[in-house]
Amino acid sequence: MTPDSVRPDPCIIFLILSVCGLLAGCVDQQPPSGDTQPVASRSANPSGAEDIERLKREDLPAVTAQMREEAASRVMGACSRCHAPLPADTLPRAAWEKVVLSMADMVGDWGQPAATEEELAIALYWYEQQAPLKLDYSRHLPELELQFETISLTPRGLESERIPAVSDLISWQRADGQGRGILVSELRSRRLMVLPHGDLKSARLIPFLPEVDFRYPAALSSCEVDGSGDPEVLVASMGGMNPGNEVRGGAWLATSEKGRWSARSVGEKLARVCDLKGSDLDGDGDVDLVACAFGFRGPGRLVMLRAEGENFETIELDARDGFVAVVIEDVDGDGDDDLIALLSQEHEVLMQFTNDGSGNFSPQVLMNWPHAAWGSSGLEAVDLDGDGDRDLLVVNGDTLDDNTPKPIHGVRWLERVGDSFPTLHEILLLPGCERAAVGDLDGDGDLDVVGAAFMPQVDPATWKQWDSLVWAENLGGAKEWQVRTLEVGNPIHSAVLLDDVDEDGVMDIILGNYVWLRSDGSPTRRSDYLTVLRGIR
Repeated sequence: MTPDSVRPDPCIIFLILSVCGLLAGCVDQQPPSGDTQPVASRSANPSGAEDIERLKREDLPAVTAQMREEAASRVMGACSRCHAPLPADTLPRAAWEKVVLSMADMVGDWGQPAATEEELAIALYWYEQQAPLKLDYSRHLPELELQFETISLTPRGLESERIPAVSDLISWQRADGQGRGILVSELRSRRLMVLPHGDLKSARLIPFLPEVDFRYPAALSSCEVDGSGDPEVLVASMGGMNPGNEVRGGAWLATSEKGRWSARSVGEKLARVCDLKGSDLDGDGDVDLVACAFGFRGPGRLVMLRAEGENFETIELDARDGFVAVVIEDVDGDGDDDLIALLSQEHEVLMQFTNDGSGNFSPQVLMNWPHAAWGSSGLEAVDLDGDGDRDLLVVNGDTLDDNTPKPIHGVRWLERVGDSFPTLHEILLLPGCERAAVGDLDGDGDLDVVGAAFMPQVDPATWKQWDSLVWAENLGGAKEWQVRTLEVGNPIHSAVLLDDVDEDGVMDIILGNYVWLRSDGSPTRRSDYLTVLRGIR
């Protein structure tokens, strides 16, 4: 098995932003009534449809000379009621109007009042005065040595539509070794698919549990839950495509008995679950679950689903909206599993929850990211430097809140030393880099990183200016990297995975794609569901 792709989007997200056609013969062609513009990111704000703004620039009061003199201190005071104030150079000047006006109805975690119209007017004036006209971006040189053959895949019967909303990809293998492939979750069909390992020339996407409606499956993981020896599939269900406070998602468990698969929803309903992992967290011999319920404005939280026979008891670990990803890891080396969770929204923090061995957790902050527009979107534990312990790979690149690709987006890693993660290293920079994957792409024995851009809501006329897929070659011990561009102008990659799909001994890149719908429901473009870059030596 290769290391999994780094996730969450987006409800994002994808996903955030977080940041979420169809298998022929087994699903409807349209989402059910009540579901409108799909959102792949787990991001907090609806994107792709017209934003509903309660306030417009012309509604704001005029900014007086005295207000201008006090602008800097008043902006810092008003913004800090809910989050650390953003640096003015986080966004270009033209982007600040939407961001500032969106704060009109925001209330802090502890009931801090929303900004007044006067405060919003001052903030808009100050940020537009201080912000640059445009952001400065860098581009990478093209990769000239690695060679790939491009293979595109769409389920049979959907060749004319080609409007995918792939949300996740994982490498998957049955315990008996007889079934290997790539498991695919897809939001618009609300179903799962499999791309079997083997000859890609004749490959096709096969429905997996086609009769099960997973209610918008956002993320997948594999874990042996029932002791059968066959790993189960955990499915994080968002419950809806659009950001909102409805609590309609939750955790799904797909199990196999004598080769026959079935699936059931477990535990109580949760708000927009975007990651789900399993382990025996309380030491009682059965497998508990941890769910990142991203939420929207209130119902989100990080929860443990404690196994009680066939049932699961919900235990809240953190009551904040915006958790995008969680990894399970024995950080302190005491024999029980701890949790590390990535929290986005206005918080932008990496948290550790230390287990006392009985499923009781003590929270602590591992890393505060620089500001509330950082765009956290992915987290994975992987031994990147080859020293025998698992480091943390973190991704930021959610653009669905403000539609702005940022020069700071990219992939970084926190080096593990003993029971701590003291040093942050940069791997690659890529505007809109919502997803990343780890694997030995060049066959030299160490782990490389591939970053994929996801910003399908950005005007396609501008796509040619963006790198959309880059490769960071590990030059030794994960401390030095060479970054090269593999693809330009196609930032629709909502999932990415490295795996030897055709089993020829050469690593391949598997990309899940997502087509954005305009407010009238028409697609901005057409695309196949998966793009496989088959490695050639």
